[in-house]
Amino acid sequence: MNIEKRLKKSLFRGILRFLPLALMASIADAGMLWGIRSFMGLLSGQSPFSLWEWAALMGLLAALRLVFMFAKVRNSETFLFNTGKRVTEWFLGTLRGLSPRLFHDGSGDAKVEAAYEATLSLQSNAGAYFQLVQALLQLAIFLPVLLYISWPLTLFLFAAVVPFVAWMQRRLHALGPQEESLLYARSNFRLSLNTARRLYRNWSGRTEIEHLAHEVSEEAGMLNRKGLDASIRKNALSIAMETLSVVAMVAVLAFCAMLIARGWMDGTGLVLFCSALLLCYKPVKECARAVPQFRAAASACDVLEEFERLPMRTACEQDTRGLEAGDPRGSNQDLNGAAQDAGASRTQNAAGLEIAHGNFTYEGSGTPVYHDFGITLSREKPVLLRGQNGIGKSTLLRLLAGLEEWDAATRDTPAQSLPEKNGQPANVFFIPQDLELPPRRLLLEQLNNVKSAGIPSPANSSEPERSSTPESNNKPTNIPKADLLASFARTAGTDRLLEKQGLSGGERSRIALLWALASDSPTVLLDEPMAAIALDDRERILLAFLDTAAALGKWVIMASHDPFSATAQSRFNVVEMEHAKG
Repeated sequence: MNIEKRLKKSLFRGILRFLPLALMASIADAGMLWGIRSFMGLLSGQSPFSLWEWAALMGLLAALRLVFMFAKVRNSETFLFNTGKRVTEWFLGTLRGLSPRLFHDGSGDAKVEAAYEATLSLQSNAGAYFQLVQALLQLAIFLPVLLYISWPLTLFLFAAVVPFVAWMQRRLHALGPQEESLLYARSNFRLSLNTARRLYRNWSGRTEIEHLAHEVSEEAGMLNRKGLDASIRKNALSIAMETLSVVAMVAVLAFCAMLIARGWMDGTGLVLFCSALLLCYKPVKECARAVPQFRAAASACDVLEEFERLPMRTACEQDTRGLEAGDPRGSNQDLNGAAQDAGASRTQNAAGLEIAHGNFTYEGSGTPVYHDFGITLSREKPVLLRGQNGIGKSTLLRLLAGLEEWDAATRDTPAQSLPEKNGQPANVFFIPQDLELPPRRLLLEQLNNVKSAGIPSPANSSEPERSSTPESNNKPTNIPKADLLASFARTAGTDRLLEKQGLSGGERSRIALLWALASDSPTVLLDEPMAAIALDDRERILLAFLDTAAALGKWVIMASHDPFSATAQSRFNVVEMEHAKG
């Protein structure tokens, strides 16, 4: 079921819950009309009530009307905000599952921003449907009353007004493309504004900043003109409908004068008719004024439907089972739903990871990053990827992390593996060059959980008397995981950074390394992790990281240009990627 059908189904259920309260509010309005009729009888001496009894009954009716009006407003607003929350959750879930290729050329960012604008627009404009229900109920109750009081006046009213309202609604539907264009224009401006905000803080070149500021100002002006034009057109139609109300009032009064002159209506009938018209007119008028909201809500649904149709991650590419330690048995599976001989394969076995016949090209680029690419990596030692710039080291790590998808390929996957989560690997920790840290409170919570649980290190839980690795200075393997992490934190200096504000690039890198060790991921991918760390500290921190990773049973794959000492480099299985493209 797509988003539009789900929204319609949800709206239908919401209206069913709203309907009884709205009906009671309309009945209370009808009771007010009965009270006005009783007052006319009171003036003529034909009412069974005294003035004080009539006033008490009217006060009771007004109180009941207030209760029902508040209840229906609370019901509709609760529905709108809960639906807005569900739509936002759907948006976030869909966003996490979008194919990485969508963002290669930047078009995906604009579509995501437009969809987010649509979620906001939908919540703010969907209330018009509840106004429509209330207006229809008022007409259903008061139209027979109006016909009973004066059928000629009622027919005249609806013959003059309803056709014009229908024509105005058709005009409003023509605003659809303009509304959707405005949503996309707002999303593009938000992207430009975010780019400007980041560069204002991180770029010192005056020429580029001034040029960017001019472009953002021009875009803001264009957005302002589009918004102004759309707002003027919507308000012009609303004013036209209000003008119709005034004209209708004048026409009704003139028609009433004609009916009274012919003896077809008396003063009491006129008062009752005007009172009934007033009671049913307000919700009908509000509904008419909300017609632009119907158009805006429909446009938001169109944008969300387009967002839903965006390409998603392929089911098979969402896992990275070749990176997991597991059973060497496996079964063939098509990576992108193509034939099994269509491309790359990854096999998790005792040897580690094998990729064969891999193909990958960034969207919009005519030059493939990989063509018939193949590589075999062993889990016996950490892996160090070497190669010149542009050879594809970072892309390979992103592919292994599940942040990119192979074009079309096959692979063997193990029979036993960890699950995927939201289209991304649940067992791989990736530290990219362009490092963005999640809120550090999450790392603090994870460290506290490890400490309080007394978790042993995976590498030593089954063999407590064995040293972790030959290269790890023969550290005992019965050290708890919390102690291993605390030792690395002291070496890397992260124990004083976890709550510091304004981290430098090197400080963020140190925290990311601790985060990788604290995670439950058996595989850690590092893309130039030492580039921002001071030269004198790089090798010391790297060796401490490798020792801790080995003690925790983690396999490390790292891409780096750093010139390491022979001792440090001997810890790795070095893979040169000069000829990786095939």
